[in-house]
Amino acid sequence: MKYFLYITLLYFAISHNLMAQGVEINESSIIESYLIQLDDNTLLKGEIKEITPESILIRLDLLGEVIVSSKSNFIVEIDGGTFRGELLKVSNDSLLFSMSEFSEVWVKNINIIKLTVIEWQEIGTEGFSIANQNKTRYFFSPSAYHLEKGAGYYQNIGIFFNAVNVGIGDNTSIGFGTEVLSLLEDGLPTLYVTPKVSKQLDDNTHVAGGLLLGFLGGLFFDESLIGIAYGGLTKGTENKNVSFVLGHSISDNENLTTAIGTINAYLRINDKFGFVTENWLTKDTPILSYGLRKFNKRVSTDFGLILFRQTYTDNVGGYYDYNTGTYYPGEPRERRSAVGFPYVGWTFNW
Repeated sequence: MKYFLYITLLYFAISHNLMAQGVEINESSIIESYLIQLDDNTLLKGEIKEITPESILIRLDLLGEVIVSSKSNFIVEIDGGTFRGELLKVSNDSLLFSMSEFSEVWVKNINIIKLTVIEWQEIGTEGFSIANQNKTRYFFSPSAYHLEKGAGYYQNIGIFFNAVNVGIGDNTSIGFGTEVLSLLEDGLPTLYVTPKVSKQLDDNTHVAGGLLLGFLGGLFFDESLIGIAYGGLTKGTENKNVSFVLGHSISDNENLTTAIGTINAYLRINDKFGFVTENWLTKDTPILSYGLRKFNKRVSTDFGLILFRQTYTDNVGGYYDYNTGTYYPGEPRERRSAVGFPYVGWTFNW
């Protein structure tokens, strides 16, 4: 009886030690399991079973098989530290990771304490941990980047302007929006639609063309049509780019018909912030804007300052003749001043 008690205690001690190391006892005693944390904070023991060009198959206790993108990154916790890398290969007892600092390294499963999966859509380029979720647009003006099929976002600008954009093809998207100021004034909203077609020429060059059609007073109670037909070029990466857009306005009112150009740029500062500038160039009133884009997992917040030139005319040299009771206005002179107001917008991605 005494020996049986010793053997039982020894068995539990060995089992506890193996579990503390994240080792799962199985028939082969080769494939080890360890803690795996997914993007939704799920934390379970599991194994990496298979890697294909498109996906990684993970088998988790309780949940079963889970598939993530093969472009996902992993934060690998081992005894003595952590590193981040892309999973390239899996063997019976090891995983091969690609790391920017060391190129490639094999890690034994038994040495892995925990793997944290960072889904590919949450990974930015050029070393940033969060992607530029709003790469297809600056403040209002579009870039030449495209929305992937099925991806989309809801955008709110200053509470009054609302839009939804959705990718409907590999290079095609469409958006719908409205603003509520006209609803408050006239009882009818202004609606607009924004179809867009994009094409990637090379790693750093994208082109696009599209329309922005606005129906003043509502789509079915149309009082006036206004819009812009445009073509655009974007050079650079998702985190550092410049865009040139050239278009022409479309309107029932000839006074609103004019050529329009925009020069826009985006520069990523760090994981949480990026600098945005959007500049509209017309023959009458250029509009300049500068601001920051703050990132969270699914939401980006834009805040900045919009500047435009105001032109007005007053009379210089005018005087009042008290003898005759007549005012002589003098010569009219054109004056200009800069006017600015804040910009705040939110984008919610899915």
